[in-house]
Amino acid sequence: MINRWLMVLLCLSYQLAVSAQQKIDTMHIDNLEMLWKLAIDNNSSQKIYELKNQQAKVDYHTAKAFLLPQVGGSFSGQDNTKLATTPVPGELLGQPNKTLYLQFGKQYVYNTGVTISKTLFDWQAAAQANIAKQNIALNTAQQLANEQNLKTQIAQSYYTLLVAKAAITISEKDLQLSDSTLLITKQKFQQGLVDAIAVNLAAVNSNNILLNIVQSKELYKNALVSIKNLAGVSANTQIDIKTIANPENLYQPNITSIEQDKNLLVYPHNIDLQNWQYKLAKTAFLPKFNISGYWGYQQFRDNFGIGFTPDAWKDYRYIALNMNVPIFTGFANKNKLKSSSIQTSIVKEQYNAAIAQSKINDNSLQETITNYITITNIAKKSFELYGNNLQLNQQKFTEGIIGVDTYLKAFDDYLKSENTYLNNLSTLLYNQAIVISRK
Repeated sequence: MINRWLMVLLCLSYQLAVSAQQKIDTMHIDNLEMLWKLAIDNNSSQKIYELKNQQAKVDYHTAKAFLLPQVGGSFSGQDNTKLATTPVPGELLGQPNKTLYLQFGKQYVYNTGVTISKTLFDWQAAAQANIAKQNIALNTAQQLANEQNLKTQIAQSYYTLLVAKAAITISEKDLQLSDSTLLITKQKFQQGLVDAIAVNLAAVNSNNILLNIVQSKELYKNALVSIKNLAGVSANTQIDIKTIANPENLYQPNITSIEQDKNLLVYPHNIDLQNWQYKLAKTAFLPKFNISGYWGYQQFRDNFGIGFTPDAWKDYRYIALNMNVPIFTGFANKNKLKSSSIQTSIVKEQYNAAIAQSKINDNSLQETITNYITITNIAKKSFELYGNNLQLNQQKFTEGIIGVDTYLKAFDDYLKSENTYLNNLSTLLYNQAIVISRK
């Protein structure tokens, strides 16, 4: 009996664990701004830029280490198995006209102490520190540009989703009307008032609307997947985006100016960085000055071992000033400097070209938005007129005033005007997303 209850409890625990794992959270999104904030906080590329910014700051502090002195401790022991021989004039030891070969030193020598060194003038290290500082500014500009691009992609997917949802709603209403027409046509066919061709045309009309619904649902699904990927949402999280009744309320007819593309902000930092690269190449011609000091002790012994009494160790201290001057490096430094100068010109030319292209593209974008506002408004009016005509033709068709072919022609014109309106609206919102993402 106890084993049976244990099995029941284990099964219940397993079912609860599976249910907890399969739980799906739902996020309710009311507007585009909420979606932007979600993406900026959770997008993987934004998190990577944050980490790169932290890394760049650490690299900058590392590069500034040359400003501080370097301190190190050391201990060494040496066994002179064979002492060096030094020729000494005999006159020094009372043996004129002779050369004596003597050995100086002890077999065992121990050294311990502390070395302190400080760079006085290291132009190369100073340039590298400034390069590290410029990398911080460059990464910040790249992050802003990435944020703008992310907002643009999010907005375009968001508008695509809403237009697709509106298209599904309209098409579902069209399908009801088309199915009603198909039913009436079948009844008239049974009465001998129309032929089979009319029934087939009515059925094709319903099939076309069904096809539009499926295509719109696929577009909706792809836009939602894109939003989830861009927003950094997990697979177990569902996004519920609030839809609007009138898709024409999505676009902003008062867009009169376009702010600067934040991708251009990267170029000045690239130029500053390259200028420091050029200065770094110039430092190869400059001398380096370094001062160092040593404070330590030595112990000399004839036998193996080491003593720790104060009189066993002898003081050993020094201060040294070093200067390193490059004289000839096989023209390598000269060629590196020339190459860096050319690279600086390249970066400046890229910036000038990017500014010119951005102005052309922004002017074109402004004209496109203005034109498509007009096009979309005209397409909307035509769509509404075709809708009114469809209602009038439906009444005539129901009363038998017009034939099914005439009515289906009016239905086909209505569907074409609907697609034209929604396509133009999508194009307008696609370009509008570029503009509003720069704010």
